[in-house]
Amino acid sequence: MLHVGRTLRASAWSRTAKAMSTSASIPALSLDPPTLQEESALFDARVQEMDDFFSQPRFKGIKRPYTAQSVASKQGSMPVLPQPSSVLANKLFGVLSRAANEGRPVHTMGAIDPVQMTQMARYQEIVYVSGWAASSVLTTGNNEVGPDLGDYPYTTVPNQVHRIFRAQQLHDKKNYDERMSATPEQRAKLENVDYLRPIIADADTGHGGLSAVMKLVKLFIESGASGIHLEDQLHGGKKCGHLGGKVLVPTSTHVSRLIASRFQTDLMKSTMLLIARTDSESAKLISSNVDVADHEFIKGTTKKDTKSLAQILAEAEVNGASGVEIDKLERHWMDTHQLCTFNQAVEQEIQTSSISDKQGAWKTYLAAVEGKSNYEAREVAAEILGHSVFWDWDLPRTKEGYYHYTGGIEAAIKRSIAFAPYADLLWLETKAPDVQQATSFARTIREQYPGKWFVYNLSPSFNWAHHGFSHSDLKNFVWDLGKEGFVLQLISLAGLHSNAVTTAELAKQFKEDGMLAYVKLIQQKEKAIGCDVLTHQKWSGANYIDRILQTVSAGSSSTSSIGKDSTEHTF
Repeated sequence: MLHVGRTLRASAWSRTAKAMSTSASIPALSLDPPTLQEESALFDARVQEMDDFFSQPRFKGIKRPYTAQSVASKQGSMPVLPQPSSVLANKLFGVLSRAANEGRPVHTMGAIDPVQMTQMARYQEIVYVSGWAASSVLTTGNNEVGPDLGDYPYTTVPNQVHRIFRAQQLHDKKNYDERMSATPEQRAKLENVDYLRPIIADADTGHGGLSAVMKLVKLFIESGASGIHLEDQLHGGKKCGHLGGKVLVPTSTHVSRLIASRFQTDLMKSTMLLIARTDSESAKLISSNVDVADHEFIKGTTKKDTKSLAQILAEAEVNGASGVEIDKLERHWMDTHQLCTFNQAVEQEIQTSSISDKQGAWKTYLAAVEGKSNYEAREVAAEILGHSVFWDWDLPRTKEGYYHYTGGIEAAIKRSIAFAPYADLLWLETKAPDVQQATSFARTIREQYPGKWFVYNLSPSFNWAHHGFSHSDLKNFVWDLGKEGFVLQLISLAGLHSNAVTTAELAKQFKEDGMLAYVKLIQQKEKAIGCDVLTHQKWSGANYIDRILQTVSAGSSSTSSIGKDSTEHTF
């Protein structure tokens, strides 16, 4: 807080009883309302604080379409205290900055429990918490697990972040106490593990409208997240990035989500990083044509005198058609109506026209319609051709009302450029692992936003062996992408798959070989690689908690949980 802020607050709190404040660093609220002059002065100081917060180097290049005053007026009179998660968010920014300066990636894996988190902490700089894993494995309470459709309670992933964050703090305390209780000679021999690894979490689509997005962001901040990613899919139509049938929201809708998210972090003076993910590279549907930025990628039909797809399907349902029959009708309609964008329709019209310089006409058209609405593009096309082009984007709409969309890397680039001013990192979700595609994506965006950071999902949904990579290609993949600015890369579901493989192997061998299988596959491997879960009582913090209990109760060796009767002394 600025010096003037301290002075003003001291004046406002002069009537506060000394007993109300137990620490000079923690302010106490006034017993009586401030005077009008004090209130105005306090607010001015708070606005200045927010201006200073906005001006941190951490936020260089971040656009806020609102003022510090608009944030300060929404914070209430309670002092906005630092969030514990901001400590690790600042660390995350430092980790990514260092890696970016060195031209290397920070590559990590998705963890599904504290066990995996502690083992990753020895080698990985960041922890990832997946929404897919939350949906299929980690839902809490009595909610059902299932595929990644974003249909679980929005508290689910924040709860998992909280679980991991709490575990990190326990293991950090355990590690710190063990080191501080040792002599310098002993400490030199002890492994010093950094358990406080920043957590990046999956916020899906934000789970609703802007107020839901803000509430979700608040939960993530309070739960300990250092960064979150939001994708440009439709809430209610969300699919895993590697499933079909994904429905995008208009570009401007996702921009609004990012702005709402930033506003919430500012309300809490949180430095949590925001990642804007686009699924447009492989998406084939979009919820609305309201945004001009999306017009060039929406598909329609040039076939006249036809009923709309939605009308045909609705009539069939009324007449009692079965699901199989309706699917057949939809496929037939799509097969007999070649869909294309308006630009493609114009290109076809030019090629069949009597225009002598067809290539020149096409280039003239493209230059004239860049960034323009479909209405304006129709006017340009009519002027060049001498007649209007029939093309209808409403006729092919799905029965849910969605428009057909081209997808592709060009759409992903344009969307990401729109998201870039509002996000700390940009995430390109792809249907296949492709260094060349990712390189083109990154270089195009960096022409407009130099130094922008990118995220790549090294997804287990890819059949990596199917894509023709050599061993050298696979080994170099993350570093090749790192050179292009993909500073954060993650195997989103590595924890899920590694858990499955280990358990499947153990279960099979245990059935056949009994305890020999457990000793060979688990205990001997734990010892060989130095896995601290071998002594799981100590791993869980038994030694640390035992020392606390002995401290507060004067101690007794007979009640010590780590006394001579503990079986872990045999390891």
